[in-house]
Amino acid sequence: MTGLSASTVTVITNSLLERGALVAEAMSDFAGARRGRPQVRLSANPAHAAAAVIFLGLDTIEITLADYAGTVVASEVESTPTHELSANELTDAVISVLRRLLDRQGSGLAPLGRIAIGVEGIVDADGQTLLSSPVTGRSDVRLGQALENAFGASVEIANESNMIAEALRWKAPDRYGTDFASVLLSVGVGMGLYLNGKLFSGVRSSAVEFGHTCYKPDGALCRCGRRGCIEAYAGLQAIWRTATGGDQSKMPSQDLPENALELLMAKARGTDGPERHAFREAGNAIGIGLSNLFTMFDPIPLVFTGPGAAGLDLMMESIKAALAKTSYGLPVTVSIIDSYPDYRALIREGGLMRALVFLDHTMPGLGEIRERAALPD
Repeated sequence: MTGLSASTVTVITNSLLERGALVAEAMSDFAGARRGRPQVRLSANPAHAAAAVIFLGLDTIEITLADYAGTVVASEVESTPTHELSANELTDAVISVLRRLLDRQGSGLAPLGRIAIGVEGIVDADGQTLLSSPVTGRSDVRLGQALENAFGASVEIANESNMIAEALRWKAPDRYGTDFASVLLSVGVGMGLYLNGKLFSGVRSSAVEFGHTCYKPDGALCRCGRRGCIEAYAGLQAIWRTATGGDQSKMPSQDLPENALELLMAKARGTDGPERHAFREAGNAIGIGLSNLFTMFDPIPLVFTGPGAAGLDLMMESIKAALAKTSYGLPVTVSIIDSYPDYRALIREGGLMRALVFLDHTMPGLGEIRERAALPD
């Protein structure tokens, strides 16, 4: 498959064995059944390095630890009022949860080599600073440097939608190819975008702020403080506001019933009332946004993720109707539409793959091993 000779593969694998990235296990073989060198089974060495994947959501800190073989070894979810915390308090809260999780593993865990963080909001292009996020009322939260100082591991912060797109690329590369978009439908509306085989990143910030592109100028108030955003109609809180006749000039309520989405979907599927109208409006907002996006480049496969994807049947007709309207050129048709409601699993998978690839690219030199960083008290 690689076009490399057997001897070249042996040199490469021996180098990876010396660096501690691979381990070899002898395979049972009947004496005299084969000629030449005995076969060995190669696998990733779990003890080579560890990675931490953090999901930072509104009032939620979720952390997963995995070894170099990609096996999850521990996880923890902690509820904390993220929006009420100062930048330092938020940083300290994340550090505290990760430190507690690492302490429970003791010396049995490989050295922590990478921390990947997925968060709703705008992150700088270097993946170090949370510029703005509904998770916190603070801006320019320098979370990356604080975690690196605390744990001695390199850190990448990314918009959660980028992590989702990364997971999908690894999950089904043949299905989505080099160009596709993942649309996150949750409290917020986000997008991860792969173009020409690369995850799209801006010059100053790292994500496609699809949910905050304009749907209706001077329309409903969005969580970001502006009016008329797609998210102001298609986010879960916004759908609830529309369905319940809430004031569109006021911020969507954060105090929704725990099963708000299920209540709305049940009523929308049962009767043609305000709930069904709210989902149609959400679908139209999403469809208009996608139509505008596809005006800039050809239509690409779409994947809808997040809890809102469970209500796609209530939105799809208006999404397709909006895409069918011509703006410039021909009406838009979409080749593939998939849905993955469990978006947090995708965030974890995408963050882990990015972390493991980073560890691949920062392999120790020959004769060296990864060492556990000396952590400050």
